[in-house]
Amino acid sequence: MAKKSKSIGTAVLAAAVAVAAYWYWSPLLVMHQMKEAVRTHDVEAFNRHVDFPALRENMKDNIAGRPGDGALDGLGRLLGGVVVDALVRPEAVMFVLEHGDFAKQKRRDEPVAEAPREEAPPPGENKPKWVTEREGINRFVVHNDKISLVLVRNGFADWKLSELRL
Repeated sequence: MAKKSKSIGTAVLAAAVAVAAYWYWSPLLVMHQMKEAVRTHDVEAFNRHVDFPALRENMKDNIAGRPGDGALDGLGRLLGGVVVDALVRPEAVMFVLEHGDFAKQKRRDEPVAEAPREEAPPPGENKPKWVTEREGINRFVVHNDKISLVLVRNGFADWKLSELRL
């Protein structure tokens, strides 16, 4: 009986570790799914990971300032809001991410030139360096020198893109 309870305890511990690992690394899985959606231009798959109302509000705040920042904040927010509402669409956001080196594709029509071994750049030198960081347990930021993506937890292990920092 002691062996049986020990194996049940081990199984419960293993399951708890697996769930905790999935919870912790879930933003990276979502980033990978978003990256593949951008590469394949799959708008539906991309939309599952974006909170467009929050993204629009954050873009309006970045363009026109937060409410209460100044005397003309209402006018700036109105004009900025019109622009943001017109531009923040799935295709536009995917375009920004693709050209911000998030999911850059290699061009198939470009010839691949063979370089001598001594002149070849080190592997990964041309790729942008992406840095990840957590801002608390419910915000995950991925950035390089061009763009930052802010994901916010939505449920247990789902994340939504809610802010772009250009």
